[in-house]
Amino acid sequence: MIRKAVPTDIPRIAEIIVFGKRTAYRSIFQNDTVSFNQLQVCSLADAYTHDLSQLRHMLVYDDGILRGVINRKYDQDRMEICDFYVDPFFTDKGVGRSLIDHVIRDAVQEQIHTIFLWVIAENRKARTFYERNGFVTNGETVLIEGTDKLDMYYERVL
Repeated sequence: MIRKAVPTDIPRIAEIIVFGKRTAYRSIFQNDTVSFNQLQVCSLADAYTHDLSQLRHMLVYDDGILRGVINRKYDQDRMEICDFYVDPFFTDKGVGRSLIDHVIRDAVQEQIHTIFLWVIAENRKARTFYERNGFVTNGETVLIEGTDKLDMYYERVL
C-alpha cells in the first residue's frame, strides 16, 4: 500500500497536495487569491514533471487509488517531513497514520535519530495528529514569510 512515488503519479500527487492545502489552509489564511489562482494542480504537476528529483524521497499511499502523499528531506541523522497530505475525501480512514508509521519504520531502519516538521500553529487538526503520533513541540516558532502566522517546530526522537 505504501510505495515510492513514480512519474506517472504526478497528476494525482499534485491534486492531493493542492486540495489538501486548500482544505487545511484556506480558513487559516483566508486568501482566495492564493487558494484558487496561485495554487493550481497543473502548475504543481508541471513543477514536479520538470524536476523529478522532488520525487526521490516521496511516498504514496496506493491501494488502487492514490489517497495520500508524504515527502521527506534528509540531513545527516535527521529527517524532515514535508508535503504530507491526505486527499480530503479519505481523511480519518488511517491513510495518514499508515504513511507516518511507514516513515518512522524507514527512519529507524536508516538509523535516523530525529524526525521533524513544521506545522502552522493554527492548524489544530494537524498538530493533534502529530502529537497522537509521538511528535512534541519544543516551543520554537517562526513567522511564515509575508503573513502574521506562526509555524511550530515538532519532532520525534527515535
